[in-house]
Amino acid sequence: MKKVTLMIFLGLLTISGAGAYTFGSEGIENLLNDLQNSEDNGDTTNDIILDDEVKDLDVQILINTNYGINDYDMEEVDDGDNNEEEVVEEILYSFEFRAYLAEGNASSYYWDFGDGNSDEGMEITHQFTKPGKYEVTLKATNGLLDSEDKVEITVDFDGHTISDNMECTCAPTAKETTIDLKIEEGIQEFYGETTVTHDGSSEDCTQRNILQQCHLRVILEIYDGTSLVSDDILFDDTFDTNSITVNFSHKPTDENNYTYQLRLETDQLRDWHKPETVWFAKY
Repeated sequence: MKKVTLMIFLGLLTISGAGAYTFGSEGIENLLNDLQNSEDNGDTTNDIILDDEVKDLDVQILINTNYGINDYDMEEVDDGDNNEEEVVEEILYSFEFRAYLAEGNASSYYWDFGDGNSDEGMEITHQFTKPGKYEVTLKATNGLLDSEDKVEITVDFDGHTISDNMECTCAPTAKETTIDLKIEEGIQEFYGETTVTHDGSSEDCTQRNILQQCHLRVILEIYDGTSLVSDDILFDDTFDTNSITVNFSHKPTDENNYTYQLRLETDQLRDWHKPETVWFAKY
């Protein structure tokens, strides 16, 4: 019998553990004869059971961080024809993943990022296009053994918009603008502020008499699909400054997939305020 065959056989007895295999004296003799006959006939099938392949396989995920923030910046540009063009810049956080073998070796690595995307390889980078919580799964295999590891990723959202001047709606003197807060399912809370500033196209807010003071109404609207669920008036008052800031925040009380927007309104013909809104969404 070749030395390598005997080593393989002894290795099998060692790793199988007590009670895993039971051999009588005749059975052991038959097994040794089978191994010898295989070698004599040129059969090397048993020789492929090497040390690294019969060990346990244990893969683990290494990651630069399990938390990131996606940045969103949008500005409405108007050439004076009330036909705005949205200029959007998004910076998605880039996560760096690496497969680490705590034991054994592997021939392939498969990643499922929990957002409908997957990839293969030992080192991977990935960006999540939407904020939220994701479970990332790594599966490694060497053809005989599989190993799996999981990690939870959280992606929050930082938003900034500069909206075009508030425009006339159905009422002759009313103007409004809306800001989509880009809220996705799974939101825990969001908060921010919106600021309107006089742009000089009408009489300065500080120079108006008490009956003509600048006016602003800020409403947080919650939608379930296309249906309005609620509208909360956050601010509805006049002011005598050229800039005013209104804070807002919200914590959902249930897990419904709502969408959210701010509606800014004014009841005065001469009020042309260019809103700027910043907010943060936590998932």
